Parts: sequence; structure tokens; C-alpha cells
Amino acid sequence: MNSKLSKFLIFPVLICIFSLSACQTHINRVQDCKTGDWNLIGAKDGEKGLALEFDERKQLCAEIDASKINIESARQYQAGWEQGNERFWLDLGAADGRAALPMSQFEFQLTSSKVRDRKTPINRLAYESGWRQGRTVYWRTLGEQDGSAGASLDIERQRATEGEKIGFDASSYREGWSNGNFLYWERIGYTDAHEGVSNSYLTTRATQAQTKNLRVREDAYNNAWNKEIVEYWKRLASQDATTGRDVNTRRADAKQRNLKFTEDEYKRAWEQRLIDYWRDVGKEDGFGKRNFLEERMANARRDNVFVIPQTRDVYQQAWGESNARFCDVANAFEYGRRVAQFDFFVCFEPKQNQLRRAWHNGREFEVVLRKQRENQEELERLASRRNEHERRLERLEKEIRKDAENKNRPVTAETAAIDKRRDKERQELQESIARIHPRLEDAKKWDYRYARELQDLKREVLQ
Repeated sequence: MNSKLSKFLIFPVLICIFSLSACQTHINRVQDCKTGDWNLIGAKDGEKGLALEFDERKQLCAEIDASKINIESARQYQAGWEQGNERFWLDLGAADGRAALPMSQFEFQLTSSKVRDRKTPINRLAYESGWRQGRTVYWRTLGEQDGSAGASLDIERQRATEGEKIGFDASSYREGWSNGNFLYWERIGYTDAHEGVSNSYLTTRATQAQTKNLRVREDAYNNAWNKEIVEYWKRLASQDATTGRDVNTRRADAKQRNLKFTEDEYKRAWEQRLIDYWRDVGKEDGFGKRNFLEERMANARRDNVFVIPQTRDVYQQAWGESNARFCDVANAFEYGRRVAQFDFFVCFEPKQNQLRRAWHNGREFEVVLRKQRENQEELERLASRRNEHERRLERLEKEIRKDAENKNRPVTAETAAIDKRRDKERQELQESIARIHPRLEDAKKWDYRYARELQDLKREVLQ
């Protein structure tokens, strides 16, 4: 690698250290060089508001892949840059137009840091074109907001006065208001149907709207109302199925309220809710209870539910699946661990003895587990006590050796007493450690036995 290229590669690394943003910019530019699309390279620079930088780009790309540079590169870059620069000013103008800023905002943009720091070449025509597009969006959006809020088109005069500085775009405002007005009537239609209000009430709503000089959109109202009324009856069907009401009750109710009754959708939702109901109670009964199907069917009216043709099959299937989960040896084992009541009689007789054994094993498992934990606590206590004694003995031995090796240590009644006390303490520590050792070994043996016993209790059940 030549020295010039080495310096070139080191420089970007230094940039990355000081600025992740600059590093990413460099990486992107390197990738552009590898791609070699000079029209795209120019467009990117132009869209960022950068001045023409072909020479800088060319110098960089010559170090990356000089084969991607040719006689057309400068012209392609120029063409792409012009398109990008136009897009930069279009976007800037559109943003100002959407913000309801006057076209004179262009003068402010010329002094902004976004333009000044990048020395962005000016394109007034592109800015003005973008501004007009943004202004159109502003008036259309404002009109849609007013129409959706239920404001009459009379508000247009007020909006025109308010927007005099940027110029009122009547056609865009009216287009937006018309869309908003459509949404307004859709929302009313939806709300009426959602609350079970007859669509005949539209006549009253239309009369009220006309007094406010508000355009009535029957098509929007009816479209939303007809869709939501189906959902209204489906919701009621789900409630009715478990509260003692059926299609006959609702048919009469709808007639009395002059409300369109979507009977087929109601029946399907009503039936599905009962299928779910019988599946749920079958599942609930199956997990630890006997099969209550006949009693539940006999008491259905008392419980405000209905027996349907699918009742028996749905309940039995759910009960069987749930019963199989309940009558599982692993489940019986867990019940035993909790010392919880387990009704073996709900399980098939051939399996009851196995389940009883699993339950008793689970109960015994907890007894052994408790003993194991107590033993482990004792094991930890003994080990801690032994370690403490051994540390004390080690310190004492060092003191004794140190004094024994000290030839200048005086032999007095005091030093003799110290030696005697140390000897006694050493003997006591040694005797204590000796007593702890067999107890510690015994606790280790019991820990192993308990672990094996727990494994055996589980294995006997779950194998």
C-alpha cells in the first residue's frame, strides 16, 4: 500500500473518533464512489443543500475506485445536482407553505444557518413552486378539519380573512371541507348504529343540519350506519346468549324501535357465543370435576343460557381434553406437593391407583425436600464454623511460630502465661475441628441421600 493511500485511510478513522455523524457521511460517500452513479451522487449533494462539489467528490473517488470516473462524470454530476438543488428548495418552500408562512419567508431562509452554512445556491422559482404546493395542502387540510368538525361552509369567509397574508385558496379549502363533511356524516352514522339508533333518525339530523346551513351527506351516513348496525347486533347477540335472550326477543325489539334487524348475523354470533360457553364450562368441569353435562343442560334456562345442537359434542370434547390434563400423573404429583385435595374418582378407574401413588409421592417429595433444606442449612453452618476455627488456628500457629523464632523474646512470667493460653486455645480449636468433621461428613452423606430420594420419588411417577 502506498503512503498516500495509507494517509487517506487513516484520516477517516480519525474523523470517526471525533464525530459519528462525520464518520457515517464518509462511509456513505465511499459507498457512492464504489457504486459510481454520478447522477445520484450529484442529486444527493443537491438535496442536502450543498454547493457543487464535483472536484472534492472526484478526488475522494479516485482513491476508492478510479475506474468509476470517466469523461461523462462531471456532466452527470451537474445534472443530478441541479435536480437535487431544485428538490431542496421545493421541500423548503412546501414546508413553509404547509406552516401557513407567507412567501416572503424565502428571504428569511436565505439567512438561515441551513442555507448560509452550506453556501446553498439559490433557486427562488423552485422555492415558490414548493410553497404554492404546501399552501394548497394547508388549505385542504384546514378545510377537512372544519368539515369533519361539523362546521358549515359559511366558515369559508372567516378562513379567507384569517389567511389573507398567505392568500386564500378557495378551491383547495372547499375540496378539503367536502372530504371532512363526508367524514362528519360517516361518524354520525357510525355512532347512531353503534348505540342502536334507527337510521330513520337521519331525517331529524338532516333538518337540524339544514338550519345550520350544513350540507347533508346521506350516502356517507347510510354507508357507515349499515356497516355498524351489523356489529351492533353481533355484540348484542353475544350478550343475549348468556343472559336469556334469543332471536325472537330481539326481532320484536327491533320492530318496536323501527330498527333494521340483521337476523342472520345475529344468529351466527349468538350461536358462536353459546359454542364458546359450552366449551368453557366443559373445560372448567373437566379439570377436577365429574361430567355435569346432563345437569347443565337441564338447568340451562335457570342459568340464562341455551342448549344448541352442538352443545353435547362441544362440552364433551372440552371436558375430555381438560380431564386428560387433570388426570395426568405429573399433575397429581404437583397436587401432592401442595397437599391439595385431588378427586381421583373423576379419572378413569384403571389410572386411579397410579394417580394415588403420584399424589402420595408428591406429598413425600415435599417432606424429603424440607429435610434436605434443613440438612443443607446445618451443612452450611458446620462448614462455616469449621472454616472460622481453621482460620483462627492458622493465625494462632503463626503467632506461636513467630514468638518461637524470636531469640530476643524475654522469658518472663507474662510471656509464659501467653504461651500457656495460646497452647490451650490451640488445643480447644483442634478438638472443636475434630468434633465438627464427622458431623460435617455425615451431613454431606445425608445431602446425597436426600437428593437420590427426591430423584427416585420423581422417577417412579414420571418414568
